[in-house]
Amino acid sequence: MKSIRLTYKRFVIYTSSFATVIALISIFGWMINFDTLTSAVSGYLPMKFNTAVCITLLGIALLLRPRNNQSKRDIIKILSLLVVGFATITLLQYIFINFKVDDILEKASGRINPITALFLIVIGLAIFFNCTIKERCKHVMQYLLNLVTIVCGVILIAYLFNVPQFYMFNFITAMPFCTALALLALSSATTILNPSYGVVGLFTGKMVGNYMARKLSIKMFFSILLLGYLHNLDHRYDWVSPGLGSVLLTVSFMAITLIFIWESCTAINKLEYKKNIARENFRLGVESSPYALILSDANEKIIHANIQTEKLYGYTIQELAGQSLQLIIPEKYLALYYEKKQDNTKVVSLGIEEDIFAVRKDGTEFPVELVLTPVKTTEGAVVMVSVFDISLRKRHEKIIRTQVIELQVKNQELENLTYIASHDLQEPLRTVSNYITLLEEDYPDRITGEIKEHLGTMQAATNRMSLLIRSLLDYGKLGRNRILGPTNCNDVVTNVVSDLNNLITSSKATITIATELPTIYAYETELRLLFQNLVNNAIKFRKKDAVPRITIGCRKLNGFYEFYVSDNGIGISCKDKDVIFHIFKRAKTEEEYEGHGIGLANCKKIADIHGGKIWVEPGAESGSTFKFTILNFKA
Repeated sequence: MKSIRLTYKRFVIYTSSFATVIALISIFGWMINFDTLTSAVSGYLPMKFNTAVCITLLGIALLLRPRNNQSKRDIIKILSLLVVGFATITLLQYIFINFKVDDILEKASGRINPITALFLIVIGLAIFFNCTIKERCKHVMQYLLNLVTIVCGVILIAYLFNVPQFYMFNFITAMPFCTALALLALSSATTILNPSYGVVGLFTGKMVGNYMARKLSIKMFFSILLLGYLHNLDHRYDWVSPGLGSVLLTVSFMAITLIFIWESCTAINKLEYKKNIARENFRLGVESSPYALILSDANEKIIHANIQTEKLYGYTIQELAGQSLQLIIPEKYLALYYEKKQDNTKVVSLGIEEDIFAVRKDGTEFPVELVLTPVKTTEGAVVMVSVFDISLRKRHEKIIRTQVIELQVKNQELENLTYIASHDLQEPLRTVSNYITLLEEDYPDRITGEIKEHLGTMQAATNRMSLLIRSLLDYGKLGRNRILGPTNCNDVVTNVVSDLNNLITSSKATITIATELPTIYAYETELRLLFQNLVNNAIKFRKKDAVPRITIGCRKLNGFYEFYVSDNGIGISCKDKDVIFHIFKRAKTEEEYEGHGIGLANCKKIADIHGGKIWVEPGAESGSTFKFTILNFKA
């Protein structure tokens, strides 16, 4: 379609440029008093100077050809109305009084021919109305333009055959050859501005008849023109006897007609063959479909069904043929289809939001989804019904719903168990810790040496165990009662940096925000904890001889936001890059670096509840780059 529009555009440009050039040459001929330039062909009547100016203005108006440029539209309207006004005054001079408008121009060559003036009015009005939205005016002007094109074509043929009667019109003067040629070009270009209107629509349509018209019209026109011209020369110079000339002309017409019939039949047969192939492919597609497909006419009568329909409903194709569509679709759902259908081209789906049950031949019901698609055929509009048996899916959905409920119950039980276990485990630990403290306070003279060292080890182990239990409890609570909302990541990172200010200052760390961080839909508290853990780890696992440098950034990626926190620390080996995200798993021992192996596990859980993931990559030079994704909930 785009290439066709481009062809029309080029045609308008070429033909209007051709007409403008003819007019400009004539104007130049009048200015230098060179008669040959004014008439194009020596011995022919010259184009009037006023006519050349009008044709030039119309040619410029066509070359502007605006789409949505209002200033160009205004210029086109002004140019076309100038020509229409001048030509109208010229016609009035023939009827009423001489307004002497032809004397305004210094090089005026006389009054414009009435037929020429009339044609200029038609073309000017057609160009003017093309810049408006008045479709009725466009239709009327299109037929008038077709008349101008035909008359100008007849005049040119008359010049070619040297038959003055066809271009004299019994008016004051004949229409010059170059004027007829320029007007033919202008009317053709103006006609193409609305290619679907008038006679031109016969050649620009998409049907088989339009295709044949395009294919044969040019050949037929030039063939007939050639035969007519040869017959005219024969008549003028008596090449053969009149009888023989008539026979030759008749035989030539018959031969050309036979050739055109043969060419037309061949082209139509090819199109019919392609149509049959398309029809057969459609039939095979219907028959080989894994779903039940039924075609019904406008009266809701079944005209065809595929083999899957037999298997699904239990009816044979012969039993279904001619039956009401209600045999396949329950009446109330069929009424719902016609209620939803807005026009004959809209596809309607049923059974997605509501449950629909169809009935087999044996009376059993089964859940279905229906898609009703209007299809245009040579016999008229039909409806293709696609029936999807969703019995298996419904069973799976029921199983899934049951399992989800069970999983929710188990998760709630597990959370309660975690809370209770964590709470109950704290009590004996506090008891042990209290007794250690009492022993140290009540028997200071006896708690010395090796005993004091053992009690200190017990106290440290108790405290560590208590901290692990609290961490486990926090991990279990993570993400509960969360609220999703717009979160400014710049504010989140700023707050994290403020919270870690003492650690950042003491380590002399520098934190750089490399890109503008977005505002996203996220769980703000959890996201803040995620950034806090990553920044804290980047400072904790720093090299002893280097100042920590941390870079934070983000980019959009396939429906996600991908964040990164990069550092110049000690790095992480490839074998540990997955282990570190498991709870209580550590890449470094506690003696080397303080920690319990739960921070990155929290990070992974936070990334998971945001629909993303987290991973670690080696840094560009040293250190590590932690990356995590957050689902773009607006995408």
